[in-house]
Amino acid sequence: MSKEPFSFSAALSRISRPDENPDDDVLEVGESMELDGSSETALVPKRVRNPDATRQKLLDAAFGEIRRAGFGGASISNILEQSGCTKGALYHHFSGKAKLVNAVIEECLPGYVDDVWLSDLEGADDILPVLMGQVDRLGGENAPDMLAGGCPLARLASGAGELDENLRKRIDGVYRYWRRGLASHIGKAQFNKTVRTDIEPSAVAEFIIASLHGFLTRPPALRNLETQDSFAREFARYLNNLRP
Repeated sequence: MSKEPFSFSAALSRISRPDENPDDDVLEVGESMELDGSSETALVPKRVRNPDATRQKLLDAAFGEIRRAGFGGASISNILEQSGCTKGALYHHFSGKAKLVNAVIEECLPGYVDDVWLSDLEGADDILPVLMGQVDRLGGENAPDMLAGGCPLARLASGAGELDENLRKRIDGVYRYWRRGLASHIGKAQFNKTVRTDIEPSAVAEFIIASLHGFLTRPPALRNLETQDSFAREFARYLNNLRP
């Protein structure tokens, strides 16, 4: 049975065009083809789709841009440049800026709360030194990188007036998540008798978060060593008053 002769144009038609595959991130050496009936093969580049990786790149870049500039100042161009993705890929995953911000709120901000504020408290019999350590590190070399421009949750909340009602509710939901988590750890500390039992855990959690929020929303230039020391002293005084 005779074989059709090798056609270069036909081979090219088998390579996906970038605008047809907005999630393509990597070019790999792919399929082989026989050349003119011989046993030799030609390796043809084949695009490999990785939509999850593309979406995560966009989310990470958007999270960083919102931390830097807030919602109103966040630039789609900067997000594309930082992610290395195309505009087509962005609008393939998110229909607009509001949808992208919504995904950042739901998928990035709870992770920020866990990583920076709640995970340190896991398994601690006495949470007060841990809470004090979190404040102390804000003015040191071990300060979390993501707090260099202030609290990302606070930055987003400060622009809540520009968001629709659903997005504002989602931001409030992240605060509630943080408050519930912290209140739960305070309740466990009461059980361990390292925190007074006559205080309301949710009220204390609300005050601690509000204090941190207020300090971290100050411009970086106003969060110098002097203001950091003042805040840390008063924060320590408050925590000491929680002792039984």
